[in-house]
Amino acid sequence: MDELEFRRRAITHPSDRDPAFLAAAEASVANRKHLDEMKQLDRSLQRAMEVEVPAGLAERILLRQAMEASDDVEVPLPSPAKGTGWRPLAMAASVAFLLGMSTRWLSWPPASEPLSLAQVAMAHVYGEEPFIQGVDEKVSLQTINAKMEKYGATLMDMPGMKITYVNHCAFYQGPALHMVIQGKMGPVTLFLVPKHVPLTIQPDFADGTLKGEILPLKGANMVLIGDMQESLAPVAQQLESRLHWSI
Repeated sequence: MDELEFRRRAITHPSDRDPAFLAAAEASVANRKHLDEMKQLDRSLQRAMEVEVPAGLAERILLRQAMEASDDVEVPLPSPAKGTGWRPLAMAASVAFLLGMSTRWLSWPPASEPLSLAQVAMAHVYGEEPFIQGVDEKVSLQTINAKMEKYGATLMDMPGMKITYVNHCAFYQGPALHMVIQGKMGPVTLFLVPKHVPLTIQPDFADGTLKGEILPLKGANMVLIGDMQESLAPVAQQLESRLHWSI
């Protein structure tokens, strides 16, 4: 085994027990030193990977990056009302999703303070909007309930409701149901978020472009977000009256 191959394998597999590799390691003092250094680095990496990650750390990092993104990042999002200052940023994480944040709407909370359900929901709406804008999957009641089953909910019927999109999404420390309903003024986004998710709740919120309401239900918190001119209360009442909970 030549020296180049030995060093490559020492970097990628320092614990390799191949006889040719072990013989090359003993061929010189430099090789033994190089292998010892690679083994020490490998042990350090293993110890680092065993450190328990604080709950919500990944989400906080993503949100902080969105806050600190430069203004020259261009993402095709709707123009916000004057003074809202939403600065979207495309992000790739292990679950690969987009976030858009407003420096007016969202002030970065200290690590000891929990995020709000409104903040995370608004981030999802702005971040995922480029991917589902104009999409109409002509979602059936059967498809909706196949997704809702995970959250212990069943939608009994949907008279007069046009659902254009439904799926699970990586929300905060776990999945949530993401559904888009065609409203009178545009799309109305619904999230069903499990109640154990540690996010603070405020009944209503707005940023000048979109507004939202949060309705605590039996098995989950329901978030509705739509245009500032959209009447969300009738949508919330219609859904609440038709949702059956098995938990």
